[in-house]
Amino acid sequence: IVDARNAAVLPRLQREVRLDRATFGYSSGQTALLEVSLTIPAGQTSGTINIYVNGDNKYEPDETFKVNLTSATNATLGTSQGTGTIKNDDSQPTITINDVSKNEGNSGYTPFQFTVSLSNPSYQTITVQYYTSNSTATAGSDYVAIPLGTPLTFNPGDTAKPVTVQVIGDTVKESNELFGVIITNPTNATLAPKVKGWGNILNDD
Repeated sequence: IVDARNAAVLPRLQREVRLDRATFGYSSGQTALLEVSLTIPAGQTSGTINIYVNGDNKYEPDETFKVNLTSATNATLGTSQGTGTIKNDDSQPTITINDVSKNEGNSGYTPFQFTVSLSNPSYQTITVQYYTSNSTATAGSDYVAIPLGTPLTFNPGDTAKPVTVQVIGDTVKESNELFGVIITNPTNATLAPKVKGWGNILNDD
């Protein structure tokens, strides 16, 4: 809102007030010069400048921008700078992991690629740890174990990271087997209810 009530050097109702430029400055230090004119008709005491903000789902601090008024006609400038605050309305991310089902293969290793995902991006670096656990599959004979405390890092803006477990192929006819990939110890995020990804090794013999 631009207030012209202090432009009392001229009789009210006789002249309109014009502002020929408004400068918009952002918290990042960028400045945009817009050739904008605002007219406050004679007899009125305020005018409105609308600033449209781009929405997103990124967790981030509140941000500010400034509107600077210059080049007034038929008035003098009092407070010539206003600050707009963009309030963050997004939650800190939660972390989850998916399930994977694949044939085991007849020899060598078959990669089972899991995806660890954030519910939304963040301005912070996020870390989490993961490890594998036996179910009906056994580390060493069915898959290659990943130790407790293995780190995974999300840089600011990232929302997904791969985790690969190598499954050991064979030609033995057997039932399907399961192992788990468990995520734990997050920083700058919280764990979703689903913290274990199931690896389903499908028998192909």
